[in-house]
Amino acid sequence: MATPTKDIEHFDDLLTCTICLETFKVPKYLPCLHTFCESCINTYIVSSVGKGKITEGFTCPVCRKMVSAVATLERPELWATTLPTNHFVTSMLDKRAIQKAEKMCDSCQFNEESKKAKSWCPICEEAFCDQCEKYHKTFKMLARHKLFSIQEMQSGDTHFEICEVQSCDEHPGKIIEFYCLDHSQPCCTSCATLSHRKCENVTSIQKAASGIKESTKASGLSQKLREHVIQLGKIIDDRNKNLADVENSTEEIKTRVTDIKTEILKHLDRIEETLIAELTSNKKHVGIELKDEVGMLSSYSSAVKKWKTVIDSVLEHGSEEQCLMEINKIEPKISELEQEIEDLVKNIKSVKVVFSPSSPITDFIRNTKSFGNIKIDKSSVSSLSCNLEIDKVDFRTGSINILQVIDVCNGAGSTSGIFVQNLLLFTVLQKNKVVKYNNDGQSLLSELALPGPPADIAVVTQFKVAVSSPGQVVCVVDSNKMTLLQTLNLPGIPVYGLCFVNKELFITCHGSTLTWINLSSGQQVKQRTTSGESYFVLSLSQTDYVYADSPTSVDYVVGNTKKFTYTNSDFFNPRGLGIDCMGNLYIAAYMSSNIHQITNEGEFIRIISALAVGIEYPLTIRFAPGSNKFIVTCTSSGKAALCEIVSK
Repeated sequence: MATPTKDIEHFDDLLTCTICLETFKVPKYLPCLHTFCESCINTYIVSSVGKGKITEGFTCPVCRKMVSAVATLERPELWATTLPTNHFVTSMLDKRAIQKAEKMCDSCQFNEESKKAKSWCPICEEAFCDQCEKYHKTFKMLARHKLFSIQEMQSGDTHFEICEVQSCDEHPGKIIEFYCLDHSQPCCTSCATLSHRKCENVTSIQKAASGIKESTKASGLSQKLREHVIQLGKIIDDRNKNLADVENSTEEIKTRVTDIKTEILKHLDRIEETLIAELTSNKKHVGIELKDEVGMLSSYSSAVKKWKTVIDSVLEHGSEEQCLMEINKIEPKISELEQEIEDLVKNIKSVKVVFSPSSPITDFIRNTKSFGNIKIDKSSVSSLSCNLEIDKVDFRTGSINILQVIDVCNGAGSTSGIFVQNLLLFTVLQKNKVVKYNNDGQSLLSELALPGPPADIAVVTQFKVAVSSPGQVVCVVDSNKMTLLQTLNLPGIPVYGLCFVNKELFITCHGSTLTWINLSSGQQVKQRTTSGESYFVLSLSQTDYVYADSPTSVDYVVGNTKKFTYTNSDFFNPRGLGIDCMGNLYIAAYMSSNIHQITNEGEFIRIISALAVGIEYPLTIRFAPGSNKFIVTCTSSGKAALCEIVSK
């Protein structure tokens, strides 16, 4: 009897591709029996093989089991077509379409017409309208096919099997007609002739399948699977209980940490007072010295101005004799003054107040007596020079050093990150928070809970950042105090990645939309429609910006004019965009698991493997201002890699 619609709905997860999360389109299955859309698994295969530069095969996206490459095909983009079709899933999709009154005539659709189907042929596995049904019955070889009314099938009154024939996995153009009992393998005529011609027990598929539903083999398999489900359920319950225990103990630890923090804060208040007093004293001392120097130089300046006024006056109004007398008075004093100024300037030093952090925080209360040491650093002005070490780095050919891999999300999830005031800030999507680390990524300094899941983070000003949320919200955060300053609701505006053009104007994007928004008012300034996959955007100036425009391309736009489009055969699903201090652009492509480095003219420089920076699927890439350091975040593991580019 036909399966009721509600039973079919129960199997929706069976009919959904785990890659695109949509209903299967041309379902293909792997040796591990996991099924995917042909186009989805094709994209995955090409990306996997291209990423590893291998030809042996690829791993299943779900269970990671190795799938050997097709020996007869050298082109990975054709491997998906050779995978066997999941006929059971196809039949379930047909059945659901029929019972939802969604089935259209297959013959008409083949001819690019659209007519509602009236009948179903289980032999041909096709639905027909009235006219096509009539044509179907006119052929001698098809005349005996029993057709079912779709209306009766929808009502559940008709006994039918929607898929009475199966195509051979080895020979897709042929139908399964036999079954080899010796090898427990279904066969088409070619299989039976070529591979099983010496087998003694080959029978028809109908005879082999007769009574299989009521057999002990089928019921035994079902029971075994049920036992495994129960067993795994118990293990999962045990793990969840363990997780609850961890959460409870975590809360206890938090309480203890709060008590310790209170003690530390009291101690910090005491040593802060000492430090401020020392700082004030040093400031006063240095101020007196500098004021004395300014006073001395001011007196010299006043004397010189007065002498100049006297000379200018006598030259204009005095006699020759008076001019001679004044010159005789002033000229010797100028020589004395020049010597005094030279001696004074020679001893002038550039004065700075320098703070040196004290010993490690681990034994802070017991051992630390101050925040650090205050000293006056005096150096000659002529000896001051700029740090030009960054100029020695070749960003285009330099090696990548992994400095630290930070587990931001504790094992899984999505994160985005930025550099702020020599510190690192990251979003934690699954936990609705922003976290702050020190500059080497080894210590978690603080965190802030947010009203929604954060997707991306961008710098607004020196101590202010903005965090986007897919729920059409942008939050402004004080990155120094880690407090929420502003929540900007943007109804109707797609929000995901964001960047700031200036401190008042930012760009946000999602899917096929870029939107420019005023931060103060939340008003939309302008909007641009893209071809899709525009999840991150990089603003380079008031007019220049870069964004992904498809799963395989990135556009550089100036105003409303496209400057260039970047594509590459080893480039799938671009996400985060970065720029170094030399103007080179970086594109994180998560499906191809690599980072593409190009010039700001769109010229290819090199491809950096994601593994070279310590992660697998890159989501965002951001450089520290004026530095060779950068961070790359992962879209699945929740990790962030702190790296640097160094000369070879």
